[in-house]
Amino acid sequence: MLSVFQCYRFPKPRFQFHLQLCGERERERERERERERERERGEMNTRRVLRLIFALVLAEAISIAQADGLRYGFYSGSCPNAERIIADTIRSHFQSDNTIAAGLLRLHFHDCFVQGCDGSILLDSSTDGSVVEKESTRNKNSVRGFEIIDDAKTRLEASCPGVVSCADIIALAARDSVAITGGLFYGVPTGRLDGKISRGSDADADLPAASFTAAQLKKNFNKKGLGVDDLILLSGGHTLGRAKCAIFSDRLYNFSSPGAPDPSLSSSYLTILKSICPQGAPLPGPTVALDKGSEFKFDNSYYNNLVNGNGLLKSDVVLKDDSETKSLVTSFSANSDKFLWGFVGSMMKMGQIGLKTSQNGEVRLKCNVFNGPGTTTANKQNSYQTNLFSHLVANGINQQSAANLSEGGTPSVQDDNESCKKQF
Repeated sequence: MLSVFQCYRFPKPRFQFHLQLCGERERERERERERERERERGEMNTRRVLRLIFALVLAEAISIAQADGLRYGFYSGSCPNAERIIADTIRSHFQSDNTIAAGLLRLHFHDCFVQGCDGSILLDSSTDGSVVEKESTRNKNSVRGFEIIDDAKTRLEASCPGVVSCADIIALAARDSVAITGGLFYGVPTGRLDGKISRGSDADADLPAASFTAAQLKKNFNKKGLGVDDLILLSGGHTLGRAKCAIFSDRLYNFSSPGAPDPSLSSSYLTILKSICPQGAPLPGPTVALDKGSEFKFDNSYYNNLVNGNGLLKSDVVLKDDSETKSLVTSFSANSDKFLWGFVGSMMKMGQIGLKTSQNGEVRLKCNVFNGPGTTTANKQNSYQTNLFSHLVANGINQQSAANLSEGGTPSVQDDNESCKKQF
């Protein structure tokens, strides 16, 4: 083919045809370059819109968090290395077992959906002797990572005793688990207190089951103040983790009639699942990745698998068929950034469910047991006062006023005026 340069080297009379041909080619190339520039502008605008949406969601989450008493850098004064200690703990465990990321993410979800984000799932006993959350039907042999939270708590207690709550450790560990597997690293507002109630019956009533329909899932999330978009985004957490055959084997055999599998399963995936979970084999059986081909990477592969008939759990598959949710599934399968940013916003909203106050919460010294009668009030109050004092000073309140306020008093008129002068 002739280049533009080669075309214009020829004398015009003899090679008029070639000149016309090359000129047309050059115009086509210019049109293609313009189309490419237009595509780039469109992609840039899309990224800007996504960032704007994420910023708005983040701003809303931040305002809600602040209204509920959570703050970024809550431990900056009382335990400045808290987040680093937790991150180092997660990293050390992840290096020897990369499946713990999924366990810690699941632990946060299962904690927040029952009694709120208060660490109640960690308790080994209840005040009334009833079955605790971790021993409930929905949680037993399902949630894990307790020993990692305990390890982080032990390290924190050695550095800053009685300061960092177990509920905050769970929330931060979930964030670090997302980041260490390829998801976004995001700020987590902290300041949660640990709850004093843990009932297995609450877990069985509040946690969604793998057999739920789309309508049941939407109702379940709505009860927690979460919308349909949160349902689809948080379900994307199933890009990590595994499930035992007992959870989904009904989709392989006798689904709608004797011997018939779920028709929504792709034939190739059905063959794979049947080889792992043969009919009549003892249950619960082996485990299978929730996200085929991408179980250790936090990405949008989960949605691609749903679209292509490779979803594992019934409660996941129903999301691609429901009229209200299928467009979101398709959207996140096509746009990884939209999922990753949206997931952060939904995680922050979930992390603010049912927060405890100083009246019904505490900072446990050990995550699996309540504080003793002689230590509960002192440790909880000291931790609360220390954190409150730090944040008041950081926001321009003089130290005397901060001390008065953190102890339950009020600032003097003179102190208050001095604080106003500083701020304005």
